[in-house]
Amino acid sequence: MIATDMDQTFLNNQNTYNKDRFKELFNEMQRQKIHFVAASGSQHERLRALFTPYANQMDFISQNGSIIYSGDQLLDVEQLPVPLVQQTIDTIFENFGADEVMINVCGLTSSYIDQTTPQEIVDFLHKFYKEIRLVKNLRNFAQTGITDPIVKIAVSFADSADLPSKIQNLRQKLDPQLTSLSSGFNTELIGFSHVDKASALKHLMANYRVAPAELVTFGDNENDLKMLQMTPNGYAMKSGYPIVKEVTQHQTRFDNDHDGVLDVIESLL
Repeated sequence: MIATDMDQTFLNNQNTYNKDRFKELFNEMQRQKIHFVAASGSQHERLRALFTPYANQMDFISQNGSIIYSGDQLLDVEQLPVPLVQQTIDTIFENFGADEVMINVCGLTSSYIDQTTPQEIVDFLHKFYKEIRLVKNLRNFAQTGITDPIVKIAVSFADSADLPSKIQNLRQKLDPQLTSLSSGFNTELIGFSHVDKASALKHLMANYRVAPAELVTFGDNENDLKMLQMTPNGYAMKSGYPIVKEVTQHQTRFDNDHDGVLDVIESLL
């Protein structure tokens, strides 16, 4: 099994990948009966759109492990209860000003942001979320009538923020059931503490009877750490965060802009 993070890892800085090279490698993975997994903090629909020709022959872990698909079959959803979602939103705005943070409530089928969100931010979010709905008064989430199962709450801090201090403050204030992980772009993804990319991979590994030594993982950021450390075949990106490279067994020869993941896959096959 080969599992890779997407942004700043598998995808280049133009949010795409070398499709000709991947096609050859994917066909070889299929021939060798190797499962290929896209593992990301972003939305399932966006991941599926990235791999349209192969989507029914691969696996998807989205929202940092909260949603698992095998092809078009939904295997698992780790849903946050609405009262806990509302409590978390209240906690965020009790501790941070509206000019400091923006929230994005992530569901199984769509992502929800406040209707007052500036268009340039909506356009930026569409890089990571294919389905986005604008909601009146998102801060009062429990009254919106949204029935989509909610799996994560994304909190994005302003560029001017003292990010380490803000993140520490956020994590200290969260309900004990919850944790937040950095997902890049000044954004923390809040969800259940027991749910992450590694827990989702364990689900798939049990499903396909894959041992840890038969797993290869790729990542660049904090939300990839557990899946990089769950196998002796974890690869940090050359362009990854220092903390990730320090604790990971291997490192790619090239960065995400130069087919770093595909280079390693090719050598392994």
